[in-house]
Amino acid sequence: MDTLEGFVNVGKAVSDPTRLRILAALTERDLCVCELVHLMNIGQPAVSRHLGILKNAGLVENVRDGKWVNYRLLRPARSAYGEAVLQALRDHFERAPDLLRLKEEARKVDRLKI
Repeated sequence: MDTLEGFVNVGKAVSDPTRLRILAALTERDLCVCELVHLMNIGQPAVSRHLGILKNAGLVENVRDGKWVNYRLLRPARSAYGEAVLQALRDHFERAPDLLRLKEEARKVDRLKI
């Protein structure tokens, strides 16, 4: 949705460091809330709230996998602006040492061992 409201929602969604970290983790693979709680080191309600904001902005979606609900980047994002922002973030995520470590952890996290 390429509207002013959509533009603002994307801007708000990517204005928070935790949401940027969630997006970085999701560039590696689909993750469930429990895996994101482990990676972000914050509580489940906070992770769920952040995911709701990202979903409302059209950047992520949830998909059911049996009893699990996984989150993934929406490809393409719901708006052209959102897609451009995600591409710019993907490029940045490849150069930020702290996010590279997070992405490595995201590849290894296992919901069955948390």
